[in-house]
Amino acid sequence: MSGAFRQITVTSDPEKSYFLRVDWSGDLGAGFTLVLSDGGTSAWIGEVSEDEVTAEIRDMGVDRDRYVEDLRSALTGSGAGRGGVAKREEAGYSYHLPPDRTRLSYRKICKDISVDLGSVELQAVPDPAEVSRQMIGQSLRRNTDLESENDKLREENDRLQREHQRIVRELQQRVEEKESMERELYSRFVMVLNEKKAKIRGLQDTIQHLQHSSQDSTDTDRHSDGEMMTEVGRGSTASLQESTLLLTGRSLPCVGETIADTEDVNKSPRRKRRVRRSPETCELE
Repeated sequence: MSGAFRQITVTSDPEKSYFLRVDWSGDLGAGFTLVLSDGGTSAWIGEVSEDEVTAEIRDMGVDRDRYVEDLRSALTGSGAGRGGVAKREEAGYSYHLPPDRTRLSYRKICKDISVDLGSVELQAVPDPAEVSRQMIGQSLRRNTDLESENDKLREENDRLQREHQRIVRELQQRVEEKESMERELYSRFVMVLNEKKAKIRGLQDTIQHLQHSSQDSTDTDRHSDGEMMTEVGRGSTASLQESTLLLTGRSLPCVGETIADTEDVNKSPRRKRRVRRSPETCELE
């Protein structure tokens, strides 16, 4: 069983305050009872059944949840918003009580538009003082419950604040550790990178040195091969001249002499010998 207590004013007597107590089971759509008091001299009681609520919803042609929310805001001063969070309704509500105090009607006013939410038939209570005492006692118990709930909420809030501070400290510590780790990793990366660069430079120097050494060795080999070919050529020429001298008794022409000059030299003695033989031949004849 749930209940709520609030203070209202009626349009027929705006200078006077009334106290409204509403009790229900489940939600207001399942029906409710209310007690209206003027502060001690008079009190009235009324009841609205679930069928009456359903008929009102059908006549208005609205959604049941929306109607129950508006009804709760009108009778208790609080409404269940989205996610089950209670909130004050932005719209206003008005209450009308006729002079005979036989019916209490309640309306929703939103942007100068008045919507009738329903009414409840009232019956006078024989002992208004007892009703007032009960309402005062219920109000005090409700106040005690609200204070206890407020204390719990305050403790929960303190706990959440401590938890929040702890999480913030841990987050700051994690951030500092992360920054420290990043600096360490960056320094290691720079060190490894410098080592790799030095190694690459060393390998490049080694390659260049090997290339120069290979080129110098190639030039030396070419020079040695040239000298060797020259010596071999000279040795071959000398051997050929010696062989010719042994066979013909004459040496090969020196470098620079042509074959024609050699032939001329060889032919000249023959002519001389022929000339020398010619007189002898003449004498014999």
